[in-house]
Amino acid sequence: MPVGRTGRIGSAVTGFAFVLALAGCAQPGQLGRPAPATTAAPGAPVAPAAAAPAGPQTVGRGVVDVPLRFRTPADAAYTVRTLDLAPGEALGWETHPGTELTLLDAGEVTVQEADACAPRVLAPGQVAVVGEGVAHVVRNTGTGPARLVVTSFLAQRVPEATPVPSPCPGEPAPAPAGPAS
Repeated sequence: MPVGRTGRIGSAVTGFAFVLALAGCAQPGQLGRPAPATTAAPGAPVAPAAAAPAGPQTVGRGVVDVPLRFRTPADAAYTVRTLDLAPGEALGWETHPGTELTLLDAGEVTVQEADACAPRVLAPGQVAVVGEGVAHVVRNTGTGPARLVVTSFLAQRVPEATPVPSPCPGEPAPAPAGPAS
């Protein structure tokens, strides 16, 4: 039986929720989460490590203020990754061949899109949804590191991101600092 547009969107959203739940379960040393440093002196008693929370942990929750339409020019492949940005670091203006959801796990970032040059500030637990072909940039505007959980539904066998010049007047185009968002 053919799956309609609603079924595909529902499946994509369900898949995204599942992937975010898995990302929230990552232990230190997995999915880019650093393992805790040990600072005890040799021979000193070591306190037992805190037990990891049982079950999936919610990383963020909220409402996306636009209707969602997941669209790629062909079958989509998804990726979920964490990305750390140092204070002042930016990813550079780029577009993607599909939809990208960026959840801010820690820190503060701004997201700018070509159709609205005013930056949107994200706080921990908030998400930015960027559609296919929309030029955008993500910047760490906080005073500490920012940790992003980036989920992408992108067309297969094409570049994940294409750098583009800043579409916002009077703004210098930042050089990409890390992997594509």
